[in-house]
Amino acid sequence: MLRHGAITRERSSSVSSSFVDAPTPRCHCGVTSPIRIAWRCDYSSRRFYGCSGYGTSRKCSFFQWYDPEPPARYSDVIRRLLERNECIRSENTELKKTRQELLDELRRLQQSVHETRAELEAAAAASTTMEDHMLASVAATRRRGVVIIVLISVIVLLVFFSDRSR
Repeated sequence: MLRHGAITRERSSSVSSSFVDAPTPRCHCGVTSPIRIAWRCDYSSRRFYGCSGYGTSRKCSFFQWYDPEPPARYSDVIRRLLERNECIRSENTELKKTRQELLDELRRLQQSVHETRAELEAAAAASTTMEDHMLASVAATRRRGVVIIVLISVIVLLVFFSDRSR
């Protein structure tokens, strides 16, 4: 049961119904006509009485404005606000699309960074291994050089002392 001033709304894309605890006119079918709200651009938010059978198999065309006609400026303001709202919605959709594209690009770049980091770590490990091998090779070459110098020195000494002993 509705109390005085209580409103219940049913909403569709262009019209919503409100049931007010107040006397309402009857439509051509003899049924009480609920107050509805027009959401179309020209009559946005303007209330009217309309047959409850509207949009059904009943073909009643009862219609009566509940609200007085607003000044022409109101409909211009409402129209501009609705257009601006549509622009904002469109812009929001584009921003969401751009955001998703940027998130996808960020994920791709993060994956690329991860792969590059792994490659750099592998290259650094290979470089360290090569450096270790080079240092070992240099050390071995120095040892060989020392051994060769020692051998040459021994040979020279042997030759020198063998010539003196003769």
